[in-house]
Amino acid sequence: MSKSLIRAGQFAQVARQAALIGVALVLPRLGIGREVIGQWESLLFLGYIISFGWLTGLLQGYLLNVRLTRPAEAQQFSRLAIGGVAGFSALLLLVAAALHEPLFRLLRLGEAPPGWGYFFLFLLAQWPGLFFEQVLVVRGKASALAVFSGLSALGLALSILVPLYYGANLVQALLVLAVFSGGKGFVLLLWWLRDAWQQQQIPQQQPGRLEKHDPGLLKSWLTTSYSLILYASAGTLVTAFDPWFVNYWYAGDEAIFAIFRYGARELPLLAAVVNGTMVVVLPRLTEDISAGLDLLKSSSRRLFHWVFSGAILLMLSSPWWWTIVFTEVFADSLPLFRVYLFLVVSRLLFPMPVVLAFGFTRRLYLFSLSELVSNIILSLILVPFMGLMGVVVSTVIADILNKVVLIVYLKIKAEISLSRYVDVRTFAVYSLLLMVAYVLF
Repeated sequence: MSKSLIRAGQFAQVARQAALIGVALVLPRLGIGREVIGQWESLLFLGYIISFGWLTGLLQGYLLNVRLTRPAEAQQFSRLAIGGVAGFSALLLLVAAALHEPLFRLLRLGEAPPGWGYFFLFLLAQWPGLFFEQVLVVRGKASALAVFSGLSALGLALSILVPLYYGANLVQALLVLAVFSGGKGFVLLLWWLRDAWQQQQIPQQQPGRLEKHDPGLLKSWLTTSYSLILYASAGTLVTAFDPWFVNYWYAGDEAIFAIFRYGARELPLLAAVVNGTMVVVLPRLTEDISAGLDLLKSSSRRLFHWVFSGAILLMLSSPWWWTIVFTEVFADSLPLFRVYLFLVVSRLLFPMPVVLAFGFTRRLYLFSLSELVSNIILSLILVPFMGLMGVVVSTVIADILNKVVLIVYLKIKAEISLSRYVDVRTFAVYSLLLMVAYVLF
């Protein structure tokens, strides 16, 4: 896999994350109050809850299957994946729209934020768009991936911020976002039709010609994805628990929810870079375990140097720039942010792609459920004494424990030690430096 494609895959993840971070940074500067910001954060939280489990599972199943099919089947499989995700997205959002009142009550989000329908239209194009980006990765279209993901991220940020800058309210901004998403969906439809037409123009008996649709592609994809969806859905519950618990504990106070959401942020762009690395390494692991482990170790070592360095720099400097960036409105979020930086420690351990490559997926969801149980128990113990900080500390501890359990499982099940895919010495040194930066500064 070329370096340009790896960089493009990481850029796609970073661009999407950067758009959300940019919106979060600018909203307080535009004079938007905590309550409205809380409504926007509630919509993002809702979108994550109703999508992450099934979308992530299907995506990982796609990446595991697409490399094992013939080129002509892979081209058809990619269209099937995008079309299937689009259709299921429409169905799911229709159900969510019909049940939006009980859904918001269940998630402890109070009254449905104004403009939620426009946000659902955004999601209708966003989810198939995420799959389209992975199709571009698989086909080696680095430039197209960079352009599409960059424009998608830029369009999201500008659709929200420009109307608000000129005095519009959140509903009007969400309407602009929905219109932009409609254009994005139209582009995806045109690509789908063009790709199908091009494949049918290939002369018979030529490589790449597919005479008929193979129903086995769908069955194989869903079979592979089933356990991955369970695992990702359990992981969604883990991530969703913290915001839900904050809303429950503080009776749906949108101002407190906004403080928590602004503080409970990982190292900016960390998740994007980690996911981008996993997306490009996983297909290599499925093709050749040994070469894939070497690629994972070298790629993660490069990440250590600048991700850990960035986390340490933020740990040391955040007391000086936090209120300048987020204003005094979110000064109470700073202590939460500094503790949340310790998620870097668990995020930069990569047992999961190795577990997936070996096919140990049947009971994978149990690991996420164990993390959820740990988080719940720790939160119930710590929150009465530490408040919002107890939620963050519980999350960090539970996440690190989960990675340790996965590492031990991989060692027992496949006899693959941590040192085979992680530079342990470099990782340990950086982890210690991060702890020192927190304690001494």
